[in-house]
Amino acid sequence: MTSRRDLLATLAALAAAPSLTRAADIDGFDPVAVRRIGQAWRELHPHITTRDLARRLFPDGRGPDALPRLRALAAADFRRGAVFAYRGWRLSDTEGALFTLLWLEAP
Repeated sequence: MTSRRDLLATLAALAAAPSLTRAADIDGFDPVAVRRIGQAWRELHPHITTRDLARRLFPDGRGPDALPRLRALAAADFRRGAVFAYRGWRLSDTEGALFTLLWLEAP
């Protein structure tokens, strides 16, 4: 079973380097699930754009320094109750935003 930490790291890595790797290229990572979760989160935030998400999640650019920041954001989301429920999963708002960014940037 994948841990929440592993999931967040994978999401961040994919979002940080979309031109280098895709969700479909990783064993066990389901691009259909990425799309479904991304669509569900976006339904709650219909006016957000890909550019908005990229700026929100990666204000200092995409790279190895982004993961610790995203982990801190996800933890802060849970502390303040900013969660997104999808089919029994409780994701932080940051994780939902990452799924959405991956879905919107998918080739």
